[in-house]
Amino acid sequence: MTYQMQLKDFLRRYFGVFIAAFFASIIAVAWTFALAWSTYCRNCAQDGLFPLGLYGLFALFALGHGAVVRGRAWGTWLIAGMCIACMLITLPTYGHRPNLFIYTGSLLAALVALLLLNSQRYREMRKRLAEYRQQRRQARR
Repeated sequence: MTYQMQLKDFLRRYFGVFIAAFFASIIAVAWTFALAWSTYCRNCAQDGLFPLGLYGLFALFALGHGAVVRGRAWGTWLIAGMCIACMLITLPTYGHRPNLFIYTGSLLAALVALLLLNSQRYREMRKRLAEYRQQRRQARR
């Protein structure tokens, strides 16, 4: 089988679950950040801390998904930890009367991301990516 066919088969099987987990987790992180900033930091100065915090979160987010793509198992734990943190940060904002669509959407997106990270297909994808990483390492030697 050629490399092109192998890549097509891989993407056909695993791309959907990967991109769904990616977008669900990015929605969870973004909406949680918006909720936390609008409730806990309502009177804070938004000059420097707001963009810096957002960039830091998305850098951490990109690091986790990039590690998964490169075949490293710890990337999934980083993403799962961020989704759990999103739920733990979002839940107490209910007392501040947040926008209910963003509130429930943030919780739902975090739960969907965790469900997708724990799905059989995502686990298979991680195993295949780890195997490809081993093959690349052996090819370099």
